[in-house]
Amino acid sequence: MAMIAIETMNTSPLIQAFTRIVPLKEKEIEDFIQITKEENLSKGHFWVKENKRNERIAFLLKGYLRKYYVDNYGKEITDAFYFSSDFCTDLPSIIGNTSPSSYVVAMEETNLISFSYADFDKLRIKYAPFERIYSKLLELNFLKFYNRTTSFVQQTPKERYAEVLRQSPIILQKATQYHIASYLGISYQHLSRLRSAK
Repeated sequence: MAMIAIETMNTSPLIQAFTRIVPLKEKEIEDFIQITKEENLSKGHFWVKENKRNERIAFLLKGYLRKYYVDNYGKEITDAFYFSSDFCTDLPSIIGNTSPSSYVVAMEETNLISFSYADFDKLRIKYAPFERIYSKLLELNFLKFYNRTTSFVQQTPKERYAEVLRQSPIILQKATQYHIASYLGISYQHLSRLRSAK
């Protein structure tokens, strides 16, 4: 794992994602670069594992990750997918100082930039723009979580499927039908019927 070169990082999708939220000065970018590493995960490699702390934040460059829980019967329940330009971390366990209750696994060869939550926290104290970036990312993740949670109350499976088709078609292109069905909270057979109806 190597630190990202400054000339590479200045054109990085990660810096571009940050600067869409708030402009960053060169010194702020340089200090951020100092806490980053580029990592490659092979298919099947875990980014987060149940009961094993990982206090790093990942920004995906390519590939994809799947987040899932294992229920009392040993069944995997898919909760989220992360693709290029997505941030992935187990923030509840980091903030709450607890062990993760879920798994995040690479579903194909995945390339990402990672940085320590603690190191980023120090930058938030040092530079106001990083506090704004942190707040914005929290807002976006809260809305994502809220919309997913309310979809199981307010929408039918058919409506949830249509929403994924509209908002995140890459899930339907990349993920297996078994994982998509689990994500939608329906059976494999029900998903097959929904897909056939399109």
